[in-house]
Amino acid sequence: MPPSVLIRSIDSGGKTYVDPTDEVLPLPNSSVHIEYTAPNLSIPQRVRFRYKLEGFDKDWQDAGGRREAFYTNLRPGTYHFHVVACNEDGVWNETGTAVSFRIAPAYYQTIWFELVCAAIVAGLLWLFYLWRLRLATAQIQERLGARMEERERIARELHDTLLQGFQGLMLRFQAVMKMLPAEAPARTMMAQVLDRADEVLLEGRQSVRDLREAGTSEAELPEALKHCGEELAQNHTSLFTLTIVGEPKPLAPVVFNESYRIAREALINAFQHSQARNIEIEVTYMESGISLRVRDDGMGIDAATLSKGRAGHWGLSGMRERAQKIGAQVDIWSQVGAGTEIELKVPAKIAYARKIERSLWQRIEGTLTRNQGNRA
Repeated sequence: MPPSVLIRSIDSGGKTYVDPTDEVLPLPNSSVHIEYTAPNLSIPQRVRFRYKLEGFDKDWQDAGGRREAFYTNLRPGTYHFHVVACNEDGVWNETGTAVSFRIAPAYYQTIWFELVCAAIVAGLLWLFYLWRLRLATAQIQERLGARMEERERIARELHDTLLQGFQGLMLRFQAVMKMLPAEAPARTMMAQVLDRADEVLLEGRQSVRDLREAGTSEAELPEALKHCGEELAQNHTSLFTLTIVGEPKPLAPVVFNESYRIAREALINAFQHSQARNIEIEVTYMESGISLRVRDDGMGIDAATLSKGRAGHWGLSGMRERAQKIGAQVDIWSQVGAGTEIELKVPAKIAYARKIERSLWQRIEGTLTRNQGNRA
């Protein structure tokens, strides 16, 4: 007759269940010690056992005469422990006995802990991204500041040397002209030359003022793009339109110059190569920055030219290089027969001239003007 089997106790984390009969035992620890036996046998040392922990063991475990089982590092979940025995004649009790228990998850094994860890990692990655963004912005602003200082130095040098010297020469020519008779043809010709020289000097002073300015006017970029588009449209059949979205804001001079050149290059390419019926440019002012889109419904650009450019032409690569110089981004979408769209996006921290910088440059300009008046 096969022997009967009895589970004597289950121990986990210092908590022991003797003669467990509950349907599912809650265990506090992942290490489990189970004791079992075969009672009412005349020769108990000849009894053999085998057991299986469903949910952990793939096959039955042959325990021989050993009356206990050890499990460690069990994952949270519900387990079913089944043990059978055979007598000295090799007759097995296939029914055996069984007990079920559940391992409660530790705090670090709960879904809430995993979500918190994921949130912390995501937060750290976001902080790292913000730090990198701030670092990149500071580097770009530093480069722009250096370029502004260089522009201001060049403006001073031009005013103090070339323009002032040119002004002195004009005064001397005026003195010579007054020595000539009023009806002399040479005096009339010299007066015309001096008038043209006044215009050149005025243009030079305008260029110097542009070099010193810390920001453009609100409408300067749209006006420049409108003038460029209308001038190109005079010699083509394409219809040109300009759209402004949002409230225009002053731009930093370097951003204005590079943005205008990128948009101008895109317009020139559209008028000369796209064979489009409609060419439009959209300038969008946002709190996050400025966006320039140049679109046409022309023949489009093939993938090879879009990625590598056309041999001997540097328009597309030049756009990307100019955008990289000011920390902007250029995206180009095109398909053969589906037109082309080029978008330039400049972040607000780089694009817009700040009020503090404008007031500082205004004070500098006022000081330079007073100094020029004193020298005059």
